[in-house]
Amino acid sequence: MAAALRFLLGLVIAVVIHISGLRLSPHFGQWIDPFLILAIYHSLRFGPGWSALGGTVAGLVQDALSGGLYGLHGFANTLVAFVATRVRLRLVIQQPLQVGMLCFLAAALQQTVLASLQFSMTQGTELPSILDMGIKMVATGALGAGLYVLSGKAGDWERRRQEQRRQRPRLRN
Repeated sequence: MAAALRFLLGLVIAVVIHISGLRLSPHFGQWIDPFLILAIYHSLRFGPGWSALGGTVAGLVQDALSGGLYGLHGFANTLVAFVATRVRLRLVIQQPLQVGMLCFLAAALQQTVLASLQFSMTQGTELPSILDMGIKMVATGALGAGLYVLSGKAGDWERRRQEQRRQRPRLRN
């Protein structure tokens, strides 16, 4: 239950970041994808089924906000989250650089799937530029690694805080 609440909190944060970023720059969505980072981060913690569900939900929320074809990001993020979980289960991914590389490659997979779907489903679709794809891949890798480091530090802080609470002497009446 706590994991579902954390995911929903992450989804709310991703929506706020997405909307705030689009107000700052109309290109924000082309370069930074907080929903993809949420899906990948979720896939680092859970099995393939839950990861795919998290990717689906994050992608469908992104589709609802983007106004494009509904289901494109839902499908792409589902596939990315599932593949990221399978890779995590086969390899030991514990260092920030490894997480960053996984996020970088996951963004490449997402961009490839999105471009393929858009090109095959709609006439006259422009494919994203290589520069935009590269920026999104690098940004996703860097932000994913940064989030991993921050969440590790927050977990360490919480463990230390609980340990200190256990060691405090208690007054008795």
